[in-house]
Amino acid sequence: MLKKLFIGTVCLLSCVNLFAQNPGTDASDCVRQSVNGYKVTLTNVCSEKIFVMYCGNLRWSNSGCGDYEGGGYYTHSNNIQPGGSTWFDLKDNGRYAYGACYGSISFGKKGYFEDYPNGNYECLAN
Repeated sequence: MLKKLFIGTVCLLSCVNLFAQNPGTDASDCVRQSVNGYKVTLTNVCSEKIFVMYCGNLRWSNSGCGDYEGGGYYTHSNNIQPGGSTWFDLKDNGRYAYGACYGSISFGKKGYFEDYPNGNYECLAN
């Protein structure tokens, strides 16, 4: 009886993990960046979906790093499939910063990641 209960509990916990949207794990090692003129491309080189958050002197945005509502650092985000990329253009001599987490993001950042004024961030499980 105890053996069946133990096996059932293990199976239940495994199934819950399989359907977790975001594990709360940093994925910055999955990102390869390339810069060509003003264009910055961030590519997912891992076999799992990730999302990136970024900020900087972006050509089509008036918000810079640290300008997110409520004091957040990163102002933009995108989901990237395995092998996929996202890109943005910089203004003249523009700088940028990015972070990445396993999983996917929707509108806003609440519940997906926490970022701090120095650019550090924490991926959140949900």
